[in-house]
Amino acid sequence: MNKNFFEIKNVDFQVGGKTKVKNLSLHIEKKGEIICLLGPSGIGKTTILRSIAGLEKISNGSISLKSKVLSSKNDYVEPENRNIALSFQENALFPHYTIKKNIYFGADRNKGNGLRKIDPRKVIKILNIEKILNKYPHQISAGEAQRVSLTRALASNPDLLLLDEPLSNIDENFKEEIQVKLKQILKDHKITTIIVTHDSYEAFYLGDKCGIILEKKLKQFDEPYNVYHYPNSINVVNFLNRGVLVPAKVTGQYTLQNDDLGLIKGNFVNEHKVGTKVKLLLQPEDLEHDDKSNLQLDVVDKKFKGTNFIYTLKTKSNKNISVFVHSHHVHQHQINDKFGIKNPIHIKHLVCF
Repeated sequence: MNKNFFEIKNVDFQVGGKTKVKNLSLHIEKKGEIICLLGPSGIGKTTILRSIAGLEKISNGSISLKSKVLSSKNDYVEPENRNIALSFQENALFPHYTIKKNIYFGADRNKGNGLRKIDPRKVIKILNIEKILNKYPHQISAGEAQRVSLTRALASNPDLLLLDEPLSNIDENFKEEIQVKLKQILKDHKITTIIVTHDSYEAFYLGDKCGIILEKKLKQFDEPYNVYHYPNSINVVNFLNRGVLVPAKVTGQYTLQNDDLGLIKGNFVNEHKVGTKVKLLLQPEDLEHDDKSNLQLDVVDKKFKGTNFIYTLKTKSNKNISVFVHSHHVHQHQINDKFGIKNPIHIKHLVCF
């Protein structure tokens, strides 16, 4: 018997006969876990959600929930019998219902099913939509419609909640607050959730695990910390865009040499023979600023991020690298200034390809 709460096993996800994602397998072990799927637009993330919900059929592999097969080559449970809620990026609200009636449609559908109830009034307040309850979908903004769709999905008390870019239309100054409250609701009520998003920061905050889908395949599926700090391929590094790859040569069990940066020490994530030429991942937090260092690079850009500055530096070989510096650092640098990097460089984990 399948012991995982939810499982996809060896499924090709297709639309109109065209394969979007090949041979995908992943699972959610326990009720209440949240996973986030990341990938470029058009890669097939929404197709995965639609197939899980039963809106698209599969021709191979299987999709199971609570040890019951929902979809396979020979099995198919109708969407209305899956107790799965899907909130689309395009809100899909009933145009002839008021906002209040749209929300309570989901809540009333599962009334008396024995599930722990989520009070729609609580979600309405949290998502700040009290003032639009008597309006119709055409009378509200895209961001409001998205919050309504999310509220309706939560109010239905699903076994599995599927969210397609749930916060994409939310104002930036409100988004972080919504993220915190959404996660609290999901965790408090143990709502097992799969979230599709293009925002890696959102995925890293909300997800217990994150999956990276590239080139029709699930490239990495792991805890957010590991996806960020231990990317398993250059493709994942490039997609996340959280660092640069610099050429280096392995000189010892714990050392590398780069022509621009000199000696780099640390622990290799994967074993590499001495003398091997590799590409080392350098992330902004890997390097430490030191005004007195003899390793001086040119500042070519500077971004203020509130709690820190991000300096972009140019090496002698014209490679751009970024460094975080706390915003309270006394000595701020300007473009074309020299910027010192503490050397020899120590990086806790050396990710090389």
